[in-house]
Amino acid sequence: MKYFAVITALLLVYLTTNGAVKAEGVLVLGGTGELGTRVVELLVENNEDVTVFVRESSDRSSLTNLDVEYIVGDLLDRASVKAAFSRKNFHAVIIAVRAPPELVDFFRIISMNIVEAAKSRGIKQIIHHGAFGAGANMALHPDEPWDRLPYLKPRMMDHGVAEEVFFSSGIPITVIRNGRVWPNDTEPTGRAILTEDRNTITPITRADLARFTMECLDNPDCNNKVYHPKDDVLSWPPPCDPLNPPSYPGARRCTE
Repeated sequence: MKYFAVITALLLVYLTTNGAVKAEGVLVLGGTGELGTRVVELLVENNEDVTVFVRESSDRSSLTNLDVEYIVGDLLDRASVKAAFSRKNFHAVIIAVRAPPELVDFFRIISMNIVEAAKSRGIKQIIHHGAFGAGANMALHPDEPWDRLPYLKPRMMDHGVAEEVFFSSGIPITVIRNGRVWPNDTEPTGRAILTEDRNTITPITRADLARFTMECLDNPDCNNKVYHPKDDVLSWPPPCDPLNPPSYPGARRCTE
């Protein structure tokens, strides 16, 4: 019996260190969206054990051919989030969520729910995809049209509050801010980088945002950092295709 226990322990160590078995998984919030799908695809390609938190009404078709598990719940519901985090021994949580425009305190609420659940489960890292105008960062960019949409300023303040919640939690946190994202099918230019310069605003592709996520996952050099993506090759706004109109908030129609 003792011999069998030793062999089993050695086999588990071998499989874990060689990537065949993952003792812990990654929980992705917003994994069915355009950015979230890109992130999930790369996680699966890298043999991560991926669980995607979805609403009952979420369209999962973008993940159909991917080996992932699902947890159904509501990020706005504290008990639902706590139950989701308890399903597995997740080592990291990736947040790629888009908020409904009408709910201006969405990120404040979900950040509090996420932090409470993450602390109770010993989560080792949170990677949050935020916005370049989060909180006080709007003041660094006074020429941006913050008043163009009635919910935009409140949304940026909401992002700022959420970042404060994450950074005060004591959990290692990585924030990757964005705001000018090219259409989903845009291929990377090969020139994109992450910078800690909070004055930086350039367009970026979702493919690169997903790549940055993978580069920061389990990387202590990214802990407790706020990054802005930088790609000087892309222009803004993107070229307009009438057959595939832009979907980003506030986008102008091709006829404008």
